[in-house]
Amino acid sequence: MKYLLGVDLGTSGTKTVLFDEQGKSIAAKTIEYPLYQPKNGWAEQDPMDWYHAAIDSIKAVLTQSQIDPHEVAGLAIAGQMHGLVMLDKEGKVLRKSILWCDARTSKQCDEITQLVGKNRLIEINANPALSGFTAPKILWVRENEPELYAQCATVLLPKDFVRYMLTGVKAMEISDASGTNLLDIKQRTWSDEILQKLSIERSLLPDLIESCAVAGTINAETAALTGLVEGTIVAGGAGDNAAAALGTGVCRDGQAFVTLGTSGVVFAHTSKVSIDPLGRVHTFCAAVPGTWTAMSCTLAAGLSLRWARDELYQAEHAQCQANGGDAYDLMTAEAATVPSGSDGLIYLPYLMGERSPVLDAEARGVFFGLSARHKKAHLTRAVLEGITLSQRHNLEVLHEMGIVPQTLTACGGGGRSPFWRQMLADILKCQVTTIASKEGPALGAAILAAVAAKLYDSVEAAVDALVKPGADQATPVPAEEQRYDAIYQLYQSLYPTMRPAFHKLAALRGKLEGEAVAKYPSVFSVEFERFGKVIPCVDTDKVGALLAQLPCPQDAVTYVASEPVLETPELMADLQKRVFGGLPIQIGYCSGHNRTLNAIEYHRNCEINITGTDALFMLAPITAIKDGIMDTSQVETFFAPKGTAVQFYETCLHYAPCHSDDGHEFRVAVVLPKGTNTEKPADLDCKCDPEPHMLTANNKWLLAHKDSPEGKNHISSGILVGANLTL
Repeated sequence: MKYLLGVDLGTSGTKTVLFDEQGKSIAAKTIEYPLYQPKNGWAEQDPMDWYHAAIDSIKAVLTQSQIDPHEVAGLAIAGQMHGLVMLDKEGKVLRKSILWCDARTSKQCDEITQLVGKNRLIEINANPALSGFTAPKILWVRENEPELYAQCATVLLPKDFVRYMLTGVKAMEISDASGTNLLDIKQRTWSDEILQKLSIERSLLPDLIESCAVAGTINAETAALTGLVEGTIVAGGAGDNAAAALGTGVCRDGQAFVTLGTSGVVFAHTSKVSIDPLGRVHTFCAAVPGTWTAMSCTLAAGLSLRWARDELYQAEHAQCQANGGDAYDLMTAEAATVPSGSDGLIYLPYLMGERSPVLDAEARGVFFGLSARHKKAHLTRAVLEGITLSQRHNLEVLHEMGIVPQTLTACGGGGRSPFWRQMLADILKCQVTTIASKEGPALGAAILAAVAAKLYDSVEAAVDALVKPGADQATPVPAEEQRYDAIYQLYQSLYPTMRPAFHKLAALRGKLEGEAVAKYPSVFSVEFERFGKVIPCVDTDKVGALLAQLPCPQDAVTYVASEPVLETPELMADLQKRVFGGLPIQIGYCSGHNRTLNAIEYHRNCEINITGTDALFMLAPITAIKDGIMDTSQVETFFAPKGTAVQFYETCLHYAPCHSDDGHEFRVAVVLPKGTNTEKPADLDCKCDPEPHMLTANNKWLLAHKDSPEGKNHISSGILVGANLTL
């Protein structure tokens, strides 16, 4: 009889499982270790804790099982991904590992995006720069601990470090390396382009190996500590989800698994590289050589249900604990008394922000449609549905990428619930199956060890032999599929609608908690997205220097529609092609002193403002106009620092800029299509519709406050009601 060891190196502890050659679990041991949080949002662990946990758990299962160690054919490790382990030239650990859940590197993510380019990074690595990934952590150490960084000779990932300690061989396995932001995913090699642009030395990164390759053998020291035989084969192993895929039988096209633990993951196999250009889901190299995976991660799947249990079912939970029952069974039974759709209640599961498919740390949980008729059972069902709808949101991104799983294997707590399994089938519109083993990542690691030890010719053959299907499954019910189609259409529209509000809420939270918060949001912020965007690569320094040569009144505002000084051939050609689709343009300027709204206008094409000084812009959406009238309460103010080129969309109501502080001046270049200043049609008929009155001699809608010069001079019949805003 041959045996296999699968080591699952997690964040809370390491679990080692001994399997026989049929995939049956013989013995298991879990050893926990601490998580260090030296600052809010930081998360670190001591790599030596992982090593000692692996040594002790391997020794424990060998002792517990009483098998002959010579019968152990091989070992592999499935590991938590993305953690940064830094070794000096002697192979000693330099600092605690910065983990996947550490959030300190937002600045470094911005640097990577700027240095490589957002689109280019996704083209090469298939993923945007994320704080959880390894490359931002390397940059953080280089910037904040330069003396330590100078001592670094090798960078490893958690399970690769433990494997190095067991074998003495340094290597990085391909599925795990996919999550570093440094890999060329298509070529399955380190990306020289990314490394060069980030100034990371190639010598820091060890050679890459496939998951099922022989990475080394157990050395004498490990053999003495564990009871294993020196020379026992150690495979490359895999990242935790890549290993879990094998342990759930996912190794071919058309196969995927969904796990509903604390987080929610949809993980699909594909034989072709498929990349989402928006970076909404991750594409990694698979543990099967020459193949890839697409993976989503929602942050608060089971966590949402736990929140509902702890906050809505406290008494029931205590009673279940006393009786040996499970409060989750009670909750799903109550949810089953409510029809699908929860009588018009929809839940957004963004308790911890969100990662897939709406990468937004400021998103928050929402009960949408709450009414007096809703009871606790409605809220519970809405939470279950919201979690599952979020998995469909991710699955539809995979569909866009050409990845269409025919079956989904359900894992985690959600997979064990018959009620939730059926909901998964109805919402995801596919067959949901289960597997017999509960040791997904450890079994996946054992499968890789079996291939490295040549017990099987391929990963697929090992999966077929060692993974046994479960008896439980669910088939979609057509009537429920149709109901959930309608529910999903509303669900997926809610986040885009609420995205600006989430970020306003984040600013409000900071203000209420006493943090220093900017008075006005920036044009670089999410709140600005519905009004316009910042245009990159404009020579704003040159424009600012030219603006400084032009007149700027002390107590008023001047506007010149076309200014030859600003209309340089280079700037005209660039903006005409890049922004206005070839339309002839003119460049003028608006300068002076102003802190009052007075009027707001709408152009029939977009407008670009290039700031020569810090400036403020007062804006509103065109939908704010009703019958030629708009309330100034719908106006929002945004800050644009000196040297910013801002495009305002044609759906944006926009007023002349203001200066950011009393006593200052503003200077702004204004770019519009040529011929904007045209005569108003003499025969304009406005008997039925008041809004054509707003088409003024400047070929733009103008709404004026009655107390403003524009209003007093009857320049426009469009009216601003409410307070005449003063900054």
